[in-house]
Amino acid sequence: MKPRKSVTSGFEKRDVAVRQLRRAVQLFNQGDFVCATTLAGAAEEILGRMAQKRAGTTALDGHAHFWSQLADIVGKPPPEKKKVVTVHNRIRNELKHNDRGDNEWVRADFEFEARDLIDRAIRNHWLVYDAPPHDRVIDNYVQLNWR
Repeated sequence: MKPRKSVTSGFEKRDVAVRQLRRAVQLFNQGDFVCATTLAGAAEEILGRMAQKRAGTTALDGHAHFWSQLADIVGKPPPEKKKVVTVHNRIRNELKHNDRGDNEWVRADFEFEARDLIDRAIRNHWLVYDAPPHDRVIDNYVQLNWR
């Protein structure tokens, strides 16, 4: 078998994120929650940076606001935004990095983590473009899970 020649091409960051998100949804639907989490996390980060720049807020900011309001209701001080970000991104980062170099266990509700990152990526897209991505697979996910 001959090796394939490398072909140089380019993609806009939005298109990269939508491709990652589409595949994350497909993997989610197949029950591969670890890979879905990783790809959705990559898409969420790209779209989150775009949302911050264009809309001044992100889906993760919405989580921080929620926890702040909840703390206010129960009479507790609000958590620092950095703490909310750390907690919400812990599993995504555990799956992407191995800072200590050890063969450690990663324990989580991977289905929940994948769904959370897929949802955050879609919300970030919505913040930037006032709509979810125009993609059949993602649209089906939104129809099944957001209604």
